[in-house]
Amino acid sequence: MSIKRRLSHLRQTPQCTPGAAAGLAARIGRLRAARRSDESHGSGDPSALRRALQGVEIADGVLLVEQRIASGTRHGREKLGQFARCAESFPEAAGLEPEDLLFLDTETTGLCGGSGTLAFMVGLARIEQGGLILRQYLLTRYAGEQALLNAVAAWVRAGDLLVTYNGKTFDLPLLAARSRIAGLADPLASLPHLDLLYPVRRAFAGKWQDCRLASVERQLLGFQRRDDLPGAAAPAAWFDWIRRGDGSCLTQVCRHNRWDLLSLAVLLPLLAEVYRNPCLHGADPLAVAKAHRSAGREDTALVLLLQQKPALDQAGLTALAGLLQRRGGRQAARSIWLALSARGDQTARERLAIHFEHDLQDYRSALSYAEAISDSDEKQRRCARLRRKLEKLNRQSDLDYR
Repeated sequence: MSIKRRLSHLRQTPQCTPGAAAGLAARIGRLRAARRSDESHGSGDPSALRRALQGVEIADGVLLVEQRIASGTRHGREKLGQFARCAESFPEAAGLEPEDLLFLDTETTGLCGGSGTLAFMVGLARIEQGGLILRQYLLTRYAGEQALLNAVAAWVRAGDLLVTYNGKTFDLPLLAARSRIAGLADPLASLPHLDLLYPVRRAFAGKWQDCRLASVERQLLGFQRRDDLPGAAAPAAWFDWIRRGDGSCLTQVCRHNRWDLLSLAVLLPLLAEVYRNPCLHGADPLAVAKAHRSAGREDTALVLLLQQKPALDQAGLTALAGLLQRRGGRQAARSIWLALSARGDQTARERLAIHFEHDLQDYRSALSYAEAISDSDEKQRRCARLRRKLEKLNRQSDLDYR
């Protein structure tokens, strides 16, 4: 619906007074004037910008920068490639080929979202012939936004798995909002989505100070950005081009976005390896095991904890014992509880009291562990019940002896 028709509709709505409609018209006029002012004051040379970025103008106001990154290219300590085993750790990738992965990262005019924020650069990357094809769609005029969104949609395939970092709360909602404003269907809405921020948090939140992508690059990938333009500075770089025609910092924005996408592509298979062998990468094995169990992979969680047993702390050993008991490994679970009980672990003593009472009917041993538990009403009830059972057992023994 055009602005003129919207204003006409608002004027005909009883709740909208003429003054309110006039105020809305004035606000829209100011926004339009500000946008025209921004673009009219930009005096940069579009051809010079294309040459600087080595891009191609694919529509009025949209520049495409494309790059191929070969398989095996080093990014920090890691190399691009090895996507085949991702499905073992991430069910979202089950049944997919590496070519079905679509990595996405945006650069925007603000970091807080809202209807006034737009994505002036949308970076996409996918695997083809083992390498990474990386496309960056750059908005060079406000008027090109619809063409940019159409170009993004044209590169999306129905079977793609979208891979982002914090895209769930930022990139995807923003692109969905901009699509609605432009009157377009959101091409990403129907795609399955794997946001790598969440598996990183599960594995490393207890080990690292924060889980920003920069921290992942530094601590997991071994990649240190040099002369990088911070993401927070990207909006100013774009507005410099729009308002003054100064595109000198846009090459740095492109490089920043390119590094984000390459980090995503290298991180995905490495993170799958982290979920197979967490201690090798400094991750929390118990947190990773819980993630597997939550995803219905209890066998994987058990095998992982057994493999990592020497490195498990008290909480990890308790979880391992619980899984062993659930799987019928009572003797192995008892061995762990006995070791933990010797260290004064109250949970282990409680589990041993239950185990000796209900599994082995060894009430004397059960009572000894129950009495070692910290005082509580539950402890008193358990001890009283066990004493009654022992008294009954003793009376029965006396009768049998006579």
